[in-house]
Amino acid sequence: MDHKGILSSAFNMSLGFIPVIISILLCELITQDTAIYIGTGIGIVGIYLSHQRKGILIPNFILYIATGILALVSLAALIPGDYVPAGALPITLEVSILIPMLILYMHKKRFINHFLKQIGSCNKRLYAQGAEAAIVSARIALIFGVLHFIIISIVVVFQDPLGQTSVLILYKILPPAIFILSILFNQIAIRFFNHLMSHTEYVPIVNTKGDVIGKTPAIEAINYKNAYINPVIRIAVSTHGMLFLCDRPSTAILDKNKVDIPMECYLRYGESLTAGATRLMNNALPHVEDIKPEFNIAYHFENEVTNRLIYLFIVDLDDDSVLCTPRFKNSKLWNFKQIEENLGKNFFSSCFEDEYEHLKNVICIREKYKES
Repeated sequence: MDHKGILSSAFNMSLGFIPVIISILLCELITQDTAIYIGTGIGIVGIYLSHQRKGILIPNFILYIATGILALVSLAALIPGDYVPAGALPITLEVSILIPMLILYMHKKRFINHFLKQIGSCNKRLYAQGAEAAIVSARIALIFGVLHFIIISIVVVFQDPLGQTSVLILYKILPPAIFILSILFNQIAIRFFNHLMSHTEYVPIVNTKGDVIGKTPAIEAINYKNAYINPVIRIAVSTHGMLFLCDRPSTAILDKNKVDIPMECYLRYGESLTAGATRLMNNALPHVEDIKPEFNIAYHFENEVTNRLIYLFIVDLDDDSVLCTPRFKNSKLWNFKQIEENLGKNFFSSCFEDEYEHLKNVICIREKYKES
């Protein structure tokens, strides 16, 4: 599936304009009322099929809005009288669609946050992405719509009355062209985005047991914070019965600048734990060979900032000189007494405080067997 890119065409929410386009085109061949009824029917069928399709539902909010507008216009058609002047259906539908697009775009943050709060955690990310895609589609349609009305204003000023050719172009050809161009430009944007992200690093989405249930670009693990669980590898370093600790980076999303074990990274999608731990070791200590971190425990860690399934490794070094590298900020060896004097004082990282007793027990057992 990777070759299809991060975003599929299902995220081209401008496809929801298709029922409107069909209604506009049909009104030149049949009566306006019939064209509206057909467009509304197509929209309803499209919504029904999208909900009946197997797999994950990607909500097309633009389709919902467009079908709703067409349904309202269909109801208006039942009222006696000319609800839409003859030949004015294209421009009427354009204005009727662009108004909710403008409202949607003006309240984009509230719209996205609504789905982040209301939808269950398993669908939260998908609905939020659908909402973001709808905002993008609304913006593109608004840009073309504004350009259209600027053109109309200019032509009306310099040509009064309008000629038949001007009326044909401004009020019959350009309205459907606005929505068609929105679809095309949205698809171009998706292809361009997929091209830019073709080398993006993915991290798996897992449950508390470690089963992989999805994947996401690594950067989204930061943006969506604790919306879902990502696996993280941490490697503690012990030498001579002490723990090697350093300051966390100031760019870390969790516990910035607090004292912690020296190595941590996300597990990549499709990567084994052994490969991930080896990669982390090679990046941190590229000149050290034949050192294999040993897996110890896995535990679930969650707070308001992050949601992680942590795999804790330990590596024991006889030669601590290899740790003298600028990569580790404010680093030094800590004995257990020094650590315990600072526990619970908001000095160490949250994860390290949870891991300390286990690390202490493992290191003490190792040192005991070394002595014997």
